[in-house]
Amino acid sequence: MQGGNHTKPGLLILTQKHDHSTGCHRMLESGRLTARYRTECALKGEYGCSVDEFSAVVLFNLTNDMLVRIAGGTEDTPYSKAAVQAILKGKTVFAVEEEVELFDYKRTAPAVYYNMMLEKVNFLKESGVIFCPLSQLEDSVLGETTDAASAEAPAVQPCPRRKRSGGTGREIVTARDLALLNNDSILVMRVAADSIISSEAWDYARVNGMQIIRE
Repeated sequence: MQGGNHTKPGLLILTQKHDHSTGCHRMLESGRLTARYRTECALKGEYGCSVDEFSAVVLFNLTNDMLVRIAGGTEDTPYSKAAVQAILKGKTVFAVEEEVELFDYKRTAPAVYYNMMLEKVNFLKESGVIFCPLSQLEDSVLGETTDAASAEAPAVQPCPRRKRSGGTGREIVTARDLALLNNDSILVMRVAADSIISSEAWDYARVNGMQIIRE
């Protein structure tokens, strides 16, 4: 584990192979990231960690096999189990575009087949997974955007709201709700005054420079 300060939110990197040519090791050793996060490679620890200990997860080596497994909620490998659990538990999940195997077949695969597989990528996006190029990954994790992106971003938009299935009926705001907004470069979320805001949502907002405003 890198950066032993357990008061920092955790950043877990999922990969299927040790490859020093990928950005995995660069992220683990990044001073910018370790200043804010405890970083850990799941494979290095033989997937003995729990996603409960982390607030953000990064997917490297997202092969077609794993894409299908994760989109289908299949937890039969350490990698897919960690990814599925991260999504189900509302963690902030990033996927590195250059590490998505499907994109390598864009020019060769039959359109109907490629689009079928692409629907799984879009499903993950709709579930809050943030796909970004490796060159922008650190900035995305840290919540930093380019001036152009900031200029195009709406200052305030209504947030997607999820209701409690029973009881008070108050809103429950999770880190995933914020991730969906951040994916669209929206940095302000407005919620009802009596909303329940999870601790992970507050952590995500703080790390990514977002605001949660009660009305």
